[in-house]
Amino acid sequence: MMMMRRRRKKKKKKKKKKKKKKKKKKKMMMMMMMVVVVVVTTTTMMMILIMIMRFELN
Repeated sequence: MMMMRRRRKKKKKKKKKKKKKKKKKKKMMMMMMMVVVVVVTTTTMMMILIMIMRFELN
């Protein structure tokens, strides 16, 4: 019922669009966070591997 009422009124429809944009931004932020976490984990693993290799060589 509330969704239908919001759709009927133009002003509320604009607000709804803004909310959708915010949700999209949140999804993008989540994706960015996931990418950052993956990159950080991969870089840390590479650094650890490099350190281990150096210790082994020495």
